[in-house]
Amino acid sequence: MVTFVVIFFIILLLPFLTDLDSYKSDIENQIQEKFFVKVKINEKISYKPFLRPHIELFSVDIFQTNKKEDVYIGNIYKINLNINIFNIIFKNFNVTNVEIIDGIIELENNYFDNFFKNIDSIRSLKVIKVNNLDLKYSSNKSSIEISDINSDIIFNKGNLITLDLTGNFFNLPFESTFKGSRNNGKSVGYLSIKSNLIKFHFDMDLIDINFLTNEFLGNAVIRFSNNLSTIGLNNLTLRFAFDLKDDHVDLKNILVNSFLYKGDGSAKIDFKPRLSFVSEFNFIDTNFKKLSNANLKDNLVYNKLFNINENFYGVFKLNFKNMITSHNLFSDANAIIIVEGGDVNIKELNLISKFNDLLKINGRFITQNRETIFFFNSQIDLVNIRDFYKNTNGSREKIALLPTDSFSGKMKGDLNMKKGRVVVNEIIGNNNKKFNKSNLNIVQEEFNLRLNKDILNVLDPRIYNFLF
Repeated sequence: MVTFVVIFFIILLLPFLTDLDSYKSDIENQIQEKFFVKVKINEKISYKPFLRPHIELFSVDIFQTNKKEDVYIGNIYKINLNINIFNIIFKNFNVTNVEIIDGIIELENNYFDNFFKNIDSIRSLKVIKVNNLDLKYSSNKSSIEISDINSDIIFNKGNLITLDLTGNFFNLPFESTFKGSRNNGKSVGYLSIKSNLIKFHFDMDLIDINFLTNEFLGNAVIRFSNNLSTIGLNNLTLRFAFDLKDDHVDLKNILVNSFLYKGDGSAKIDFKPRLSFVSEFNFIDTNFKKLSNANLKDNLVYNKLFNINENFYGVFKLNFKNMITSHNLFSDANAIIIVEGGDVNIKELNLISKFNDLLKINGRFITQNRETIFFFNSQIDLVNIRDFYKNTNGSREKIALLPTDSFSGKMKGDLNMKKGRVVVNEIIGNNNKKFNKSNLNIVQEEFNLRLNKDILNVLDPRIYNFLF
């Protein structure tokens, strides 16, 4: 018994008598093999037998290895590696349990692709614990920043089994969980992301996960329980099927349900060579009367609708049937809106009445010096002027005086969204009759008088009846 106790204490003390710093290169190689980054341990390695035997690495520099020269990408204050005594004695390191404490790292390109594709390298990994890590991940001129990361990640034979993570996404607190398993030879899983601050929930049911080819199939639900900073998207729910590949994702059978919009559609998001979004949505019975003037003004005047990253490219095809509006002039609409370089381009907007009257608008919103200008071209074709106006809330007496003739006209100009002021550059009336400069000035002043410096008045059809 005494002999056993003596041997036990000798074994227990051996790590303290071992020069652990002589093992630095072995440990650094193990970390590089498992995590695909080069590391440099700057301080002495220490051994802690309790509560579970582990070694402590302090001030660990991280370098990217896929460059001609090693590029510094961050530092971790402390790394704990669970390791048994015999591994230390026989210098047989095998990193299985890792704890990362306090660090800042900036990764780029396809780091996580390499990590999950090399299953053989990470097969022995069991647990990664993260405490207070700041991470920046850059790819294709865009970046993601997540700070204050705390996470528990569990692996089984190279497969991700469980992930619990909290952090701040661009200063927005969020929580995320993932549970993975195998089903009929396929990797499947369930991912949940939520942010209580903005009442955001994202649930994803992954029915086929393939890290080797970067292909993921599944169904997802996105819910915003409060207001989004875009017109009419309060209480938004999106349901869709997705097919995610390395460079793009297809979103199919999208169902949209919000305070204002109900409809369906499809979309494709490309990640390379730049982030782009191409979509088509069909909406029915959209009641624009629900929108408050304050909400419209907040988006149109104070640039919330136009504050778009210049690297984003988007194409939005929108179709509306049986619209309900305050003026009752148009029942249907279709639009093609292109977002590029931070600007919004209305490539095509067609408003159609129940009497087949048509208003066509195209133009571009340009934001400069905190002001947004809409440079536009418009064309209106009325079947019957009086019929066009008779369903509005205008004066019955004035509407009765309007002619029953058809009308076709074009207008070109620019509209200051903040000042609510229009500059009319050209008007062509019936029979291609072009207004002279004097008449243009008269029309321009009358428009601005009726707009009364309020951009929302542009939506009131009564301000245009002086043209007829």
